[in-house]
Amino acid sequence: MPHEDSFITLRGHRHRYIDTGDEKPSLLLLHGLSCSLDIFEQALPILSKPFRVLALDLLGFGQSDKPRTATYSLELYGSLIQEFMEKTAGNSGLPRYGLGHSMGGKYLLAAELLHPGSFDKLVLSNTDGFTELPGWVRTISWPGIRQLLKRIMTTETVATKVFSASFRYPETVDKASFAKNLRVARNRDAIDTVMALNRHYRLLDLAHTGLRKRLHTLDVPVMILWGDHDQYISPSVAGTAHEEIPGSELYVFENCGHSPMLEYPELFSEIVTGFLTNEKKQHPPCS
Repeated sequence: MPHEDSFITLRGHRHRYIDTGDEKPSLLLLHGLSCSLDIFEQALPILSKPFRVLALDLLGFGQSDKPRTATYSLELYGSLIQEFMEKTAGNSGLPRYGLGHSMGGKYLLAAELLHPGSFDKLVLSNTDGFTELPGWVRTISWPGIRQLLKRIMTTETVATKVFSASFRYPETVDKASFAKNLRVARNRDAIDTVMALNRHYRLLDLAHTGLRKRLHTLDVPVMILWGDHDQYISPSVAGTAHEEIPGSELYVFENCGHSPMLEYPELFSEIVTGFLTNEKKQHPPCS
């Protein structure tokens, strides 16, 4: 059964979220770049059985506010995440877990590093934060290029091609979910947010902010998930993240791209649940 959208104000900005309710350990889901909480819609019904799932549209994306003058930073996102968890799950007395995909994984790390104790365990799926942003990427936020790119990226043909690259086999993804998330990716205001993030990349970079060198101080168990055919963040980065986060666990999906929660929602949910509940099953890499 679909869960109704709710809205909450965090640091003066209106955010959309979903709360599956129930007195269970809470699991926060954070999406990646040019996405929304809908990226988790195939996994959410499965994860909501053992957990109270809290899925959030990050500032600038989905149906949350998209302020044009915001100074986006790891400090801002970390504070928003910490405030959200305190307002929704702060008094439950139950474990609080976080699952971040791509950009959301980086922001989840920032939240725990800047506000230690926010979470009891973290899951990072195809996470951002361990590679330098190429210089050419930053040029897309230049005024002339920005307007041209916005027109190009919102066309159905280009957006479909870019979104399809998230998957090893896009034709296997649930068609309704594919269409819904494609509409999110084509949102013109969200593309403005992406360009704003590029302009503020130093404030959003784990290394430049000094947070990357503090990863060894993380005092929570961490699992890293990746797809072996990720075209957006190389699978080799999984090894880097695994090395830099002491004691972390790593699982690589075979024949999988950047979004395992849509390509393999059942197995994805099972592995996440096993790690968080300490009830792991033996899983060969999926193929």
